[in-house]
Parts: sequence; structure tokens; C-alpha cells
Amino acid sequence: MAGGSPQWENEICLERLHYGKLACGPGLSIPAREGYGVTRRSRGLDPSCDAALSPPRLLGVRRLEPELIDQQAQARGCLVARAAPQWPDGAAAPLALLRTRFRHEDGDGGQGRLYQQSAIWLCDFARWRLLPDAVLNLAGAQLEAQPDLAAESEGARFASPPLRRALSSQRPPGGAAAQLLLQVLARYASSSEGCVVTFGAGCEFRDETEFFAAAGAALRQLPPDYPRWREISIMSGVRQSLPGLCLRFLPSFAAPRAAA
Repeated sequence: MAGGSPQWENEICLERLHYGKLACGPGLSIPAREGYGVTRRSRGLDPSCDAALSPPRLLGVRRLEPELIDQQAQARGCLVARAAPQWPDGAAAPLALLRTRFRHEDGDGGQGRLYQQSAIWLCDFARWRLLPDAVLNLAGAQLEAQPDLAAESEGARFASPPLRRALSSQRPPGGAAAQLLLQVLARYASSSEGCVVTFGAGCEFRDETEFFAAAGAALRQLPPDYPRWREISIMSGVRQSLPGLCLRFLPSFAAPRAAA
């Protein structure tokens, strides 16, 4: 991955990879001839990374199905933040942020066949450790699984520049939910065991935004030498857990929390 750390403290560099189908027209409908594939790749991202960044690989499943996404999250899709798995050539893997959803081929709100659309951001892992709250807030607000346009040339889509975005981060408050997440992470710091903590809407958090704020605040308070950073995954709206330390928000989850 090219780029390295951003030049300014309040800025982040994000490589992009989009997977799904190309769309046409104002309604972003999918032509019948279109098949699945990578539709956009930042010019600094090596194509050999595509397999490690496939949506099923990032979600830890063999195949993506609509039932994998929580019913209340299906319009916008689920979001996962984790270290990219099995990075080529043994290099240090970046943080991968995935937003994926199912949409109708005749456009959002249509009745056509469903297909899967995904957008992936990659950022320097050291940047993620430094400002996890700001990265989560940015992804929650701006990462969208929208199809690329067939009218845009292939050369432009596969040589697009990385995104540069401003980060807004303040020292997080010590809320009860953030402290609970911090306690979980601290408890498993010296262990090899996995952990899944699931939160539902209407209890600790009203929505994904509040969950990301608490998760980011907890991560921001981890000590610099915390040994399991690369095993942490933050998930919203996805009915799947990952190995390691998994903090998950499901809008339709009835109980306030469950740990396994």
C-alpha cells in the first residue's frame, strides 16, 4: 500500500477498493450484462491485495447472503473495521474498513434482483491506533456502498487517487459504555481466548453512531503496548462474529449485551 502516514496530524490517507457491479443512469440501475468484480481501485493499491480484501474474507464467511446483515441495517449496510487478513508478501496489514449491503439491480427502492455492493477503505494501522475514535466516526459518517458508474472510464476508476480526509478527534469522555468495552479489552489483553460482545439498540446505544463513539473512546484509552490490537474488530449491523476480540452492534438485538 502506498502513501504511508499523512503529512498532517488532522488528516488521513485512505486507499479505496470497490466491489460489486457498475451502474447506469440517475437511478443507478444495473445493466443486465453486468457481472461482479472490482470496480474501483486506488492507484497505490496492488491488485494482488484484492483477494485479502474480498467482502467474504473480511467478514469471515464463505458467501455473503442478505440474512447476514441485520434487518434494521439493510438500507445502508453493515460496517466492519479490522486488520486486513492474510496480507500479501508478509507485509504489515493496514486497517480495512468495509461497508457492504444488498441493493436491487433496478436501483434503491426497486423490486429487481438483489446483488451485493461493497466499498472498502484502507488506512495505515499506526494511524488507526493513534486516532481510533476519529477513524470510526469518519467511516460511520462517510463510507457508503454506492456503485460506480459504467460511464466512467476503466482507466479513471483503476487509477483514482487515494482519499484525503480531515479527522476530528477530542479526548474521549469516560462514559459507562466506553468503560465497559475498555474493561473487556483489558480482561483479554494477556489471553489467547476470543471474545464477542454484542450490544443492541435502545439499551446502551441508540444507533451505530453512538456505538462507534463509545468503541472509539475505549480504543483511544488502551495503553500503547496493548498486545492484541490486530485482533480487535469493530462490527455494526452484521450477524457474524470474527476471531479475536469482537465488539459488535446489532440494531435489532433485544438484550442489552451478551458475551461469549
